[in-house]
Amino acid sequence: MTDISYRNLPWPVRDEVTAAQRQAWDRLGRAGTWLTGRERIAIAAETRNASECKLCRDRLAALSPGSVKSEHDHLGELSGELSEVEVEQIHHIRTDPGRLARAWYQDLVARGMAEERYVESVGVIATVVALDTFTEGLGLAPWPLPEARAGEPSRVRPAAARRQMAWVSTLAPEDALGTANEDLYGGATEAANIVQAMSLVPEEVKSFFNICSQQYMTGEQMFDFDNEIRAISHAQIELVAGRVSALNQCVY
Repeated sequence: MTDISYRNLPWPVRDEVTAAQRQAWDRLGRAGTWLTGRERIAIAAETRNASECKLCRDRLAALSPGSVKSEHDHLGELSGELSEVEVEQIHHIRTDPGRLARAWYQDLVARGMAEERYVESVGVIATVVALDTFTEGLGLAPWPLPEARAGEPSRVRPAAARRQMAWVSTLAPEDALGTANEDLYGGATEAANIVQAMSLVPEEVKSFFNICSQQYMTGEQMFDFDNEIRAISHAQIELVAGRVSALNQCVY
């Protein structure tokens, strides 16, 4: 098991951050809802590899990513766990997220991508990027990926999930009431789109926002302007968040 620790650094890292990252990293190698542990680790490794892909660099420099035709530089044997269409998903999301398009997603589906696997893969990609960006910001090497654990995915889809607000099916807060996933939104009848985005695979929502609540803030803390709960103020946090979003072409 990877021992995530930030001891002996010139900058203190809160214990809550370390604990959330350890939990996410341990979960990374375990079977999820639609992916095996081996598949999840293959996605994580391919996420890191994408930045070295020549096709992705050429696409990023092009006026339209679809105008550049070639093959991705992938990890070969390790990515044997993944199909060609899954490699395309991982690379495009990791290297050029600002230009994802509905037509691109629909093409993935036409080539065999299941929306449940797509959503869980997004969760894995987001987890790896969140932790790798954190370590990079501290001048550290990325943590070694955990070993894949044996086990089978649960393959449980929320019965009330439907196509409503996104390219993929989502579970609306009102539809979660009275179901096994009622805790996903804390019993609320409204939730931000970003919280609903991965709700087709509820465990990915929970895992990602467990990290987010520590590396950023919880929803309640975001709007508690009477109290400063981090080493920098709300205004400073949002200045950094806004600038990072702009650099990443995040339209949210």
